[in-house]
Amino acid sequence: MPSAIQIDRMHDYFDRFSEHMEGQISGSGGERTLLLSPRLGEGTLTRIPIRTGMEIVISDFELIRDLKVQVHGSYSLFELNYCLEGDIYCAWEGNELQTGSLSGNVFFMENMNVYMEKKGGVRNRTLEIRLHPELLLRSARGPEETEQIRHLLSRSRGRIGRFTDTPLIRQGVRDLLQSGRLGSMRRWYAESKAMELIALISQPEDGVKEAAGISLTPDDRNRLAEARRHVLDRLDSPPSIPELAQLCGVNEHKLKKGFRSLFGMTVYELVRRERMKRAAEYMDRGMNVSEAAVQLGYANMSNFTAAFRKQFGLNPGQYLKQANHERVRL
Repeated sequence: MPSAIQIDRMHDYFDRFSEHMEGQISGSGGERTLLLSPRLGEGTLTRIPIRTGMEIVISDFELIRDLKVQVHGSYSLFELNYCLEGDIYCAWEGNELQTGSLSGNVFFMENMNVYMEKKGGVRNRTLEIRLHPELLLRSARGPEETEQIRHLLSRSRGRIGRFTDTPLIRQGVRDLLQSGRLGSMRRWYAESKAMELIALISQPEDGVKEAAGISLTPDDRNRLAEARRHVLDRLDSPPSIPELAQLCGVNEHKLKKGFRSLFGMTVYELVRRERMKRAAEYMDRGMNVSEAAVQLGYANMSNFTAAFRKQFGLNPGQYLKQANHERVRL
């Protein structure tokens, strides 16, 4: 049975989760960090208050067992979140969404009722930018900005939508996570970076996609999750749809439709996205472009370059230069 967490005000989020997850709380100047109890796992949950109606929550922990909670919130919330590492499942109003590493979501909910699972034995690193919708609207200057924000709220209302992961978004997330080095100026810097990220995902070309739901039984979800694991385990030589359906004991129609509904993308899109994310990780660790391509089973460098550019908006060579620069700067 999942634990129930009741949150009556937006800024109670950290306190209610801290009570549920136990541990030791420290901090000053409004910023607070929860150090998890060893009984539950290890890591931290940090809340950075920006202003009334806006906060940032950074999670970096690994649980011993799965965390299963039913969150009831009697308030309005707009949230942009980005998962750097982890495996998170959400269900709300008949819809479902599975979030993995290096992916982002946005939603606007009123009186929300969301079921959430975070996997144990997996490092969970997430960034959450949480705002009251009225604060977002008041930040607009002029009718054009107001209309754009209203459109963002409208398309995000009552749903959890994915946004496209781009180099600019990933850099903004990195900058925000490293803002602690600024000390007393962190709040100002964090607010500017948070609004920058919201501006980036507000652009129509970033393609926020609704996670459309179909009727899936618990057994269906388990089989589709198994299919996803098979794909991730074989990125250098991914299984075909017929092979994957046979491995998981579902028909091809249920595999294709259910996979898209649960994970927000087709099997092919998952393969391409995860291959390119893995390639970026390899280059972040010091591999050159050719080594990363070979590691992922690409014999044709042109195909690898085209796939990488489609995912990140720049060639792998350009990405490698940025990664090398980032390592030198750090």
